[in-house]
Amino acid sequence: MSDDKRRTLLESLSKGIAYTVPVIVLATGGSALHAIYADTATESGYQMMAEGEAEGEAEAEG
Repeated sequence: MSDDKRRTLLESLSKGIAYTVPVIVLATGGSALHAIYADTATESGYQMMAEGEAEGEAEAEG
């Protein structure tokens, strides 16, 4: 394979990668945000939030 053919092939591949990578990133980012929102939102539209309660019940020894 000549250097000119190799160079044109690499240029066309790099242009294709340069155009497709941002599209893939946007698509996966959007679907990830949708998955996160779908996990936290209930069907009624309210959002579930984590809430914790803790009580200390340790006894001191003297």
